[in-house]
Parts: sequence; structure tokens; C-alpha cells
Amino acid sequence: MKTTPFESEEAPCGQMMSGERHRDWDGEVLLTEKTIYLCGCQVIRHEYHDGTFARSTVHHNGTVLVDRVNPHT
Repeated sequence: MKTTPFESEEAPCGQMMSGERHRDWDGEVLLTEKTIYLCGCQVIRHEYHDGTFARSTVHHNGTVLVDRVNPHT
């Protein structure tokens, strides 16, 4: 797993926040990327070997803003 901090990026809630981006590769998922903002918002992306990906975006209050799977996009 690789963790990279960042200083200022727009979080799902619209605020400019610092945070960390975690990247991991494993046997089933080609890439898992989880971005965690200081406010508590999160963006999680799984990219699979067949080209499909799943993305979840969660507001810091717990509301799921995006939860989708896209084939080959």
C-alpha cells in the first residue's frame, strides 16, 4: 500500500481540504484507491482487471453521494 498526503483538494462536501490518498494493488482488484479528507469525506475507487470500475463517494455526514459500477470506462 502506498499513502500520499495532499494539501488542498476539493472534498465531496465542496470544501477545500487536506487529506491522504491510499493506493493498493491485490490479486482480484487491479487498483484500490481511497481518498480520505480531513473533514471525513471519502472517495473509494476499485479498478478491476477486466477494465470495469466501482466508485463510491461519501459525504462527511455519512450520506452516499455516488455509488456506481461502470463497465469498461
